[in-house]
Amino acid sequence: MSASFSSLRTRPLHVAVELSGAGHHPASAAHTEFRIPVGLSDYWVQLTSSSLDLVGDPGSVVRVRAHDLREAQQRREAIRARVAEDGRDPDSVAVLLDIEVLLADDHRSARRELARLDAGLREPRVPESISYVGSASGLAGLLADIRAAEVADGVTLLPLVLPRVLDRVVDDVLPLLHDSGVTRPSAVLGEVLGRFGLSPRELAS
Repeated sequence: MSASFSSLRTRPLHVAVELSGAGHHPASAAHTEFRIPVGLSDYWVQLTSSSLDLVGDPGSVVRVRAHDLREAQQRREAIRARVAEDGRDPDSVAVLLDIEVLLADDHRSARRELARLDAGLREPRVPESISYVGSASGLAGLLADIRAAEVADGVTLLPLVLPRVLDRVVDDVLPLLHDSGVTRPSAVLGEVLGRFGLSPRELAS
């Protein structure tokens, strides 16, 4: 086991979310009355405790898109190699992988929800990055694997429909990640989500 692998496995995974309109699916507006307030759309916010400055120091955070975990891992390795060539510490840069997310009680229900969304489109939609459609526990498992396998230092979740997908992330996925030591809970999450009219039911302590 390499030193970098050991270091990444013991560091908390960064989890952020990009909030956009009614959600990132182009047909989401027809399935929810919720909207991110004008001026806050496409807002990038952290859901876990982190020292990352998402917007103030863009050189310390790099967002990537990939169609599978291997491609994402290769992108992270390439970014770290370039940072090292510049004489900087690769650990000073966090690579966050974009993941489109749709959650329901189980995988089958989530697939049906996606089919209803896609039915409102004229042409089939091709995800721009990795997509997860399933349960909260399944997403928690995927994020734990991303951390353990050095795929990325964190993720940016793109909820396909707001607010219900984000509700499940905050109320169901984050507690699982906190309990397993994959992430650290944010002490200001409720305050941050309140700006958007969102409020978590319960946060892990």
